[in-house]
Amino acid sequence: MKIASVSKTGKKHKGRGRPVVMGGVHGAPVASLVAAALHGDEMAENAQTVLNSMPGTNVTSTNPLGTRPHISVRGFSGTQLGYTFDGLPIGDLFSGGLTGGNNNYASLYNLVPVTLGESSGINVIYGPAEPSVDSVGGMGGTVEYMPRLPGKTFSASVFGGFGSFDTRNYGAEVNTGASKNGGALFLRAAHHSTGNYLENSPDRGNSFYGAYVLPSRGGRSRFSAIVLYNNNSGYIPARMPAALLSLYGPNYQWPQSFTYSYGQATHEMVVLGYKTEMNRYILLDSKAFYAYTRSDQLTYQNPAVTPTYDGNITYFPYGNGAPYNRYIYVTRTAGLSEAVNLMLGPDTVTFGGFGAASIYHSSQYWLASPGAASVPGQNDAWDEHAYRLYGKIYAQAELKFLGALTIVPGVKEEYADTAINDIPGAYYPVGASSGNNYTEPSPYLGASYKVTRDVKVYGNVAQAYKFPNISAYYSADSFATPTSPPPGISVLPERVTSYQIGVAFRSRRTALGAAFYRQYFAHTFSSVYDATNGLTYEYNYGASRYTGLDLTGSYKPGYGLKIYGGWSLQSAQYTSNATNSFGSSVSAGDPRQYTPHYLANIGVEERYARVTGALWANFVGSQVIGTSAGGPTTGSVPAYRTVNASLTYTLPIHAPGIKSLKASLNITNILNSHAYIYEKQFIYPSGTGTYNEAEPMMPRFVGVELTATF
Repeated sequence: MKIASVSKTGKKHKGRGRPVVMGGVHGAPVASLVAAALHGDEMAENAQTVLNSMPGTNVTSTNPLGTRPHISVRGFSGTQLGYTFDGLPIGDLFSGGLTGGNNNYASLYNLVPVTLGESSGINVIYGPAEPSVDSVGGMGGTVEYMPRLPGKTFSASVFGGFGSFDTRNYGAEVNTGASKNGGALFLRAAHHSTGNYLENSPDRGNSFYGAYVLPSRGGRSRFSAIVLYNNNSGYIPARMPAALLSLYGPNYQWPQSFTYSYGQATHEMVVLGYKTEMNRYILLDSKAFYAYTRSDQLTYQNPAVTPTYDGNITYFPYGNGAPYNRYIYVTRTAGLSEAVNLMLGPDTVTFGGFGAASIYHSSQYWLASPGAASVPGQNDAWDEHAYRLYGKIYAQAELKFLGALTIVPGVKEEYADTAINDIPGAYYPVGASSGNNYTEPSPYLGASYKVTRDVKVYGNVAQAYKFPNISAYYSADSFATPTSPPPGISVLPERVTSYQIGVAFRSRRTALGAAFYRQYFAHTFSSVYDATNGLTYEYNYGASRYTGLDLTGSYKPGYGLKIYGGWSLQSAQYTSNATNSFGSSVSAGDPRQYTPHYLANIGVEERYARVTGALWANFVGSQVIGTSAGGPTTGSVPAYRTVNASLTYTLPIHAPGIKSLKASLNITNILNSHAYIYEKQFIYPSGTGTYNEAEPMMPRFVGVELTATF
């Protein structure tokens, strides 16, 4: 009797993967979502809102497809975070954020840079990341999206689903498996659409994705190529005056006979990578990328209608009386990342650099009809071109001592050069050009110590910068006159000095994590939209301190059951007095706006045979409302919570060509809670009194999705 082969027929038990327990990497707190938590939820979640499973993270969106996301981590806004895909920046180099600046009124509202189906996992690095991470402007943290890559064996699937608010999706995936030459290809195409829970705001999007991997030199080298294309089109919902939402219901939007804004946005990205082990001591890692973003928005306002509320507020976009205005925003970015890793026994020393060049064209025209001509100098509000060059060089080491202590020292130096040219228009009567450059060094020191086999303590000290948004250059050009050039750019880069310490415990059944942080924030960026001339001004607005504690844990008692929870206590306060010329002032001790006092989640997951079920709740504490002038108010958005559930059943099918059929049920906001997830205070056009604009949370959503695997 002879044993010819041994193979594993059972699969490792795996639940949905939603429990997130914070750990430490290179001294920084890190939380991760694995692929099992990302796929199968696309009816109810998107690549932004799924981050709500992360400690200290709060994300909202205006529809199930992920448009107009508002992201914060530990109270840092989305424009103070870095975002990467396959380790390369995916955010806007001119305004920051994943979809343009949160405070920039020219935000790319319906841009969707990445989808859940294009991601194989998501990491959140809290605080400034180590120098080797190619994160631009990641002061408060970095969100890393890992790409879907092909596997070694063939697989294919088709999926489709429908849900509340006439939400639908369908698509297909195929993984060719490794060919004779070792190459493998993964392809994916998907379509999503929704009628949306907010009135008059249907939306639809398409995504196409491909990834190719070719190993060589016996597996010591690997070439990879990734292409993604995401587009979205739909009516952009407005944040409505809270008084009108109270009067007409939380889903109320302006009738389209009065006003509407229709947007189309596209994001394309190509990434080429080559990693090779030169010898036992040297590993080279090279990546090049090109990204293209275009947003085209057409806004209509009926000049014959001027409705008011409370006899005072006039609600329509600023314009010159023309019924239409068209806003176009285009960026093209190319970059290169190079890293040389020296493997010296247990230690690693890395030298590298990253550089990117981005060009930008933004314009807005007032039109008598949607197809009317756009003529610079005649009917343009503005027409401008800009470029930004960004580069960094860095050195970093990972030094191990006695098998228990790891120290990670490093430093990077960043450079940014920006220039803008404004053609004469209504907002810029005099054509002008302005620009400047910055150079800033950022040190980093991280350490971790393995106390026992199950317990590790870690911490880091770091500094990071964010360069001014393009809106800082808008305001400079607006002050130009026929006889004098625009004034110099006086806005300083934002700076954070961060201190963090944490502990992680992991055993066979239990995982616990705790992290304490204190971060000092200087030269805070703030922006103001001036409705009298349509310009956005950016300026530095004092200093602040962020302090908090993150606690996470999970327990597996057996029988396929997981119990998990997390709690984040957050506090952010101004530490200096500051004033601006738009009627806003703060004093040391005042709270920072839009920092929830706490964030929490608790959940349970169970897998029995072919059924996987999950029930979880997210809690968001009250947060101070901000003003349109950039400061805090005395009011707060009340605390709210959502309860959610999912159920998945996988049925093996013993038929030619079909392996299994999976059915998923997802329910968001089971209790149909109603709350405002965002509010902002504005001054009446008359200059007397204030009112709030608000964004309501999504009501109960029920979605069903079917997936057939071949």
